[in-house]
Amino acid sequence: MLILKVIFLGTASAEGYPATFCRCERCTLARKLGGKNFRARASVCIDNDLLIDIPPDVYVRSIEFGIEMNRIRYILITHSHEDHFYFYELRLRKWPFIDSPLDIVKIFCNDTVAKTLKRYFRGELRNLKIRIKALTPYETTKVGAYNVTPIPAVHSTRNKYEVSFNYIIEKNGKTLLYACDTGPYPKKTLDHLSELKLDAVIIEATMGVAGSNIWPYHMGFNEVITFKKWLCKHNVLTPNSTFVITHFSHLTCPLHEEMERIVSPHGITVAYDGFVFEI
Repeated sequence: MLILKVIFLGTASAEGYPATFCRCERCTLARKLGGKNFRARASVCIDNDLLIDIPPDVYVRSIEFGIEMNRIRYILITHSHEDHFYFYELRLRKWPFIDSPLDIVKIFCNDTVAKTLKRYFRGELRNLKIRIKALTPYETTKVGAYNVTPIPAVHSTRNKYEVSFNYIIEKNGKTLLYACDTGPYPKKTLDHLSELKLDAVIIEATMGVAGSNIWPYHMGFNEVITFKKWLCKHNVLTPNSTFVITHFSHLTCPLHEEMERIVSPHGITVAYDGFVFEI
């Protein structure tokens, strides 16, 4: 029985792929080849009603892939970086930018994101039909038909007190881990994951062939492969689990077919914009 349908609206890191202002060999070739090598900033939509992150490209990709943004009921925000949290788009949720009924959207996030939204939209949240809830790491919250548990990501933002989130999302007995942006997890997070059964994992691979030894707040292919092996060793993945990588940088990640050649022998799928999987 179909429980969760996931569509990738974007699979690139902050600069896009090809990068906006770059003419390097990878970007030049990506522009020439097109197809799966054109990547907007990372975001996914689940079951047409739950969105993870609001990148600057969400409008174009939602139109392209048939996602009606006015039907989104829940938004999970991972952290305050603009490629994941382009909150200015939310100002369009009122007249004169719309002329049709609009239901409430509930935004779930960390304290920093919640304070940013409340400060920027002071006095307007009711008109925009936005409700905001700041979550606590490792505490499960009911989000419509979903149970959502934020776990701390290993990531750095301008606000040194901000705790970036990854999310464990469960619906009708099926469980998904969305892990973007993060470096390799510490023991506390791994201990929490070891108690779970995951039917799907979406994890970043920003550092690609370089690895997180260069930048500890993202993962490369080797770290992702190591993480999958750890999940298998601790019986966290179910027999038919889906394991997908996303959030690619042109600086460290080759073109789509080359990435497939590197990771597919390990049972890892390379996402692309418009990629869909179901569990």
